[in-house]
Amino acid sequence: MSEKNEIPSARPFFDESSIESILNDVEEILRSGILAESSPGSRSPKVKKFEEMFAEYVGTKEAIAVSCGTAAVEIPLRCFDIKGGEVIVPTNTFIASANAVLYAGGKPVLSDIKRETLCIDPDDAQSRITSKTCGIMVVHIAGLICPEILELREICQDHGLFLIEDAAHAHGATIDGKKAGSLGYVGSFSFFPTKVMTTCEGGMITTDDHDLARMARRMRNHGRHEKTGLVVTLGYNWLMDEIGAVLGIHQLEQLETFVEKRNNIAKKYNKGLQEIEGVEPVFTPSNIRNSYYKYPVHLDERVDPSKLTQFLKSEYHVNVGNIYYPPCHLMPLYKEMFGYKGGELPVSEHVLKRVIALPMHAQITDAEINRVLKGLAAGIEAQLFT
Repeated sequence: MSEKNEIPSARPFFDESSIESILNDVEEILRSGILAESSPGSRSPKVKKFEEMFAEYVGTKEAIAVSCGTAAVEIPLRCFDIKGGEVIVPTNTFIASANAVLYAGGKPVLSDIKRETLCIDPDDAQSRITSKTCGIMVVHIAGLICPEILELREICQDHGLFLIEDAAHAHGATIDGKKAGSLGYVGSFSFFPTKVMTTCEGGMITTDDHDLARMARRMRNHGRHEKTGLVVTLGYNWLMDEIGAVLGIHQLEQLETFVEKRNNIAKKYNKGLQEIEGVEPVFTPSNIRNSYYKYPVHLDERVDPSKLTQFLKSEYHVNVGNIYYPPCHLMPLYKEMFGYKGGELPVSEHVLKRVIALPMHAQITDAEINRVLKGLAAGIEAQLFT
């Protein structure tokens, strides 16, 4: 590949055999005339198969496919009936995580993170528990399961709170052999095109609670009862369609391969970064298999992230991202709604503006990895030593 070709920060992966199989399945769907759930309880066949496969893969009793990752967070929060209550959410997440709390009738209480992992700090989260707190949301950032997930679970048990996993980044990630999505009361996944696996758009809820699963299935279809079709609760059109489910089935069949490829890329980045001053990868503990949705690195205080990002794009045609800056509490809307001014969550504010995410997807070649590392070294050297 010529260096004039851009290296994207993320992209979906479909090999030739999958494309052929997907096209055959799509043809079958089109000929069947069943494109989505036609009536409550019918559970269109491809969606049902995808749900069953995903539940078995994650290790939960139930999986409920929905239209997007945001719905996969909001629906469980509605099931918990958080109206008037508070849910503690890490400020280092996509705004959809916190917004889902608002849409479900609650208030997101934003919490600080740990520098080492970029995940929620359990001590800070615990300090924010009040009589209004209903639950804690943990976000597995960039594919790294929050290493303190068991501590968070104990905090929730001690205070009678639910623990919801936002696993939008963590398809296939494990801790002590247990997969993301099976570690809290409920898990939420996104299948957006940038994610480790995709259905174009779509999401999945995982849980062992059959009652929550039944309620979630009603909510995703306008609150209609699965037998009578009568509206028994407030819902919305959050259905996943059959073609999206086909994509999900084929992607899930290759998920272990995707995660393996991403880990191999991460190993090469890890090795190369040892030779570059001023940059440090986020550490993954030995009991965790990172799914590497992204590959975040910390930059030296003397390195300007904006200048480095621009240098990589203009000189090496390498696209990098961040995770996430500005954090939720510094977004204009949240500053207006909740009065955040800056300084309330110091670790997030200091650390996140110095984190960039190197390109990470299953199709990156060794030559592209070398170009990323070469550009990174050149860009940092230009700032540190000139």
